[in-house]
Amino acid sequence: MIRPKKGQPKASLSPQKATTGITPLKKLLEKKDDALKTEIATRAKNDYNGQDPKPIQVETVATLARGKSAFLLAGTGFGKSRIAEMYFKTLPPKSKPVVLVLNPLDALGDNQVEEKKGKFTAINLTKLTFNPFVAEQIKSGVYNFVYLSPEIFLNSKLWDSVYFSPAFQERLGLVVVDEAHMIYIWGLVESSSGRNKYSILVRHQDIGIDLDLTQYTKITLS
Repeated sequence: MIRPKKGQPKASLSPQKATTGITPLKKLLEKKDDALKTEIATRAKNDYNGQDPKPIQVETVATLARGKSAFLLAGTGFGKSRIAEMYFKTLPPKSKPVVLVLNPLDALGDNQVEEKKGKFTAINLTKLTFNPFVAEQIKSGVYNFVYLSPEIFLNSKLWDSVYFSPAFQERLGLVVVDEAHMIYIWGLVESSSGRNKYSILVRHQDIGIDLDLTQYTKITLS
């Protein structure tokens, strides 16, 4: 989970994706760490019918709120998707924030959109659903959660027009990579060997993210 930061991100191949983004509410950031976690847990309990959030869910949200990116290692069914929802709730609603989620399969995005119904506005971008009208909706903050495949993220000029636009960058609250180990297969990580290998992603040599895990807070289940 990657928190957008002011200024240019660390990347070595153009085009660089500059990020500005939305930060959590000021009244939350002013709290000390323990108080912040308590507030996050209380909000989550209220939002999910009295169900207490898991400690690692709270810890991850607090880490993101402090402006750090996080690498979460947890099994299927743990509740990773809820973390993004909990973090979204820390953002100022008047700014119409957007959480961007990269999924390895379109079907996963469809499932997530279905789960979000009644709680958040969400869309899964596919070749059939992504068009100029939807692109303008995304830039305008119509959707809280936007799901898309690496293929669209890397190969769609229409998506580039959305992602690089100042309007979208100002709304971007969080970037989530589902199945993060797939980054290497997608070609999103720059490496001397990776650049020389074939990839189904035509533009895998055009965009490279220098993934330095020392810049991430690693959160694992004990």
